[in-house]
Amino acid sequence: MKLVIALVLSVFSITALAQNKVVSIDAFDFSYTGGLSFKHDKGKNEDRDATTFKINLNFAQSIQEYVGLMWKAQAYWNRVDVDFGDSDELVSEFALGGGLLYNFNAEDIKNSYMAGALVGIERATYELSDESDESGFNLFMNLEAGKRWDLGSYSVANISYAPTVALVLKRYGGDIRDTYFKSGRELRFNFLKFDILF
Repeated sequence: MKLVIALVLSVFSITALAQNKVVSIDAFDFSYTGGLSFKHDKGKNEDRDATTFKINLNFAQSIQEYVGLMWKAQAYWNRVDVDFGDSDELVSEFALGGGLLYNFNAEDIKNSYMAGALVGIERATYELSDESDESGFNLFMNLEAGKRWDLGSYSVANISYAPTVALVLKRYGGDIRDTYFKSGRELRFNFLKFDILF
């Protein structure tokens, strides 16, 4: 995994001449990295096995005509498969989103306050025990604000500590809306978040 991250960072480093691109790394969903885990719990009656796969990408690029403004893209694929006797569970989510990010100090974005909004669509599938599959397209919106603190430059990349507060709103669709949930909201305190600027 370290080799993949180094390769991705190298590609961005080669194409970047100024700090007008931002890649975000945070503690939620192994963002901008991938994760694969296999878990086995020895039970009193039945064992439980869980496989988790996650890959999440967050990227922003300056819009040259507008000082401080960037377009932002997000993509993720999360899949959790649990085998536990009569309580089997599979949740799979694939999503794409886009939006805008504004840096309030465009001359020094590595120390800037920032705020952004992103909207997207998610394809989710829930398979719970012996019940039929429930799936649908979910709409989501992510509102986020925070501050960057410069941690220094490494090669052509600059790393900033960038904690944020985010509100994620979701409207469920399809079978999921009919069977399980109508809407949801999530408040995130991203205290372990870093921005890599190129």
